[in-house]
Amino acid sequence: MKKLGRLALLAIVSFTLFNCASDDEGTTTPTPSTLVTKRQVIDQYANVVLQNYTKALQDAQAMKTAITTFTTTPTEANFTAAKNAWLFARDSYGTTEAFRECNGPVDTDQSSSTPWGIGNEGQMNAWPIDESYIDYVSAGTEPYAGTYGAGSIINDTSITISIATLTDPNNFGGNESQNDKSISTGWHAIEFLLWGQDNTSPSANLPGQRSFTDYTTAANADRRRQYLDVVTQLLINDLQELVNTWSTGGTYATVFAGLDEDVALRQLINGAFFIAGDELSSERIIAPVDSIDGIDGSGQEDEHSCFSDNTDKDIVANTQGVYNVVFGRYGSSTGPSFYDLVKQVDEAQAQKLLEAANEALAKVNAIDNNAQPFDYLITQETSMDSTLGIVMQSVKALQDWADEISASATVIGINLQ
Repeated sequence: MKKLGRLALLAIVSFTLFNCASDDEGTTTPTPSTLVTKRQVIDQYANVVLQNYTKALQDAQAMKTAITTFTTTPTEANFTAAKNAWLFARDSYGTTEAFRECNGPVDTDQSSSTPWGIGNEGQMNAWPIDESYIDYVSAGTEPYAGTYGAGSIINDTSITISIATLTDPNNFGGNESQNDKSISTGWHAIEFLLWGQDNTSPSANLPGQRSFTDYTTAANADRRRQYLDVVTQLLINDLQELVNTWSTGGTYATVFAGLDEDVALRQLINGAFFIAGDELSSERIIAPVDSIDGIDGSGQEDEHSCFSDNTDKDIVANTQGVYNVVFGRYGSSTGPSFYDLVKQVDEAQAQKLLEAANEALAKVNAIDNNAQPFDYLITQETSMDSTLGIVMQSVKALQDWADEISASATVIGINLQ
């Protein structure tokens, strides 16, 4: 779910950074021995999407198994295992974000006239959430604490906890049309239920400190276990829908294969362009920097995975997802790509695209490899400084990459503006 845009998005464009290509494994792309066609690129993209959603589903199912083990036998060891399973599954999902804004099933609302409408991205990944809408919060730490401080779902025993209840857009719907006060589903709802609020100082390098006893001896522990089971199953259902529709013979796989080639190419590369140049660079990196800066006062909770302190790895996964789309790869699977099409027409532009991709990967990996967590790093700089720190350097690199994606699309007759 996107937050309000930031004027700071435009403020960094004028800065110039020293660029160097990364030597990280997997960041160089071989030149195809034969010319590739648009159809081959489109087919490989569909293959990448299906493989990625399938892996995300498999890892989420493993997470569900760990969570069920915990809710059935709520011990501290099982609680830790459930959290580790969330972290592992989160990486697989993170690379799928590059499939958004492609006029595809993950964004297309069910109320549309299209036969592939699923529109469950908001239900899976909406943020930021008002955690007091789901469960208890520490006094005075939430903007809505005065109204929902006791937890309006888990701690209100008159509310039935079920998938139908949580997905009802008139009550607790976790979808794009709801504001953050109404989000009750998805990765971040599960994350909050596992870690709780992160009320520690960023310099402490600690995530949320929820105790497993919230699921044993605390008030409404049984409802908390039930909520965790239900919201996890809903996430599984959402991912399964995406796997089904992208599978051979699936509703959207059939539609996508029948699109005009230039339309399909524009749709697939627009997702990469959107994530690099807008959603990731602006909403997920600049926004929390601005919040720490005091621009809107919401602090470290504006970071994407604020409960688990997994934001740095979210950023890496999102960036890798863009890379996968541009270069037609997922895991060990490689094939004809957008980059190949560009190189066949303009080798100089293709080189710029490759260098920008490697630079963006290097900059986001520098955040992940830093000894300090993301919520601490964003306290060390602002989006308006003339000297960019490690976080804002990644923004600059991602936006430069988006510019090269757009320029490369133009080379093959695709307009992304």
